Amino acid sequence: MAKISGVQKIGIVVLILSFLIGIIGTVWSIYSSFGALDAAEFGGIGPVSDQIKNALWFSAGGFVGCVAGALLIVLGRAKPRDDQHTRSDL
Repeated sequence: MAKISGVQKIGIVVLILSFLIGIIGTVWSIYSSFGALDAAEFGGIGPVSDQIKNALWFSAGGFVGCVAGALLIVLGRAKPRDDQHTRSDL
């Protein structure tokens, strides 16, 4: 089994945390929007628009964080090519 590099460990942490923060933030914002809708009753979409905006931001942030974490995992697995020589190798 291959060893996990430091970059991969960071990628795993970023991926898991951004997923959890994105999901929890989205659920919390939607829950809050229902509370704002209940308090306003006939106020239209105005009272819930900020909460829905927050839910969208949390969803987008979670997605971007997951992509960044996945990229770190992939980059951590990449091996340097043989044709890349350092100055001391020449």
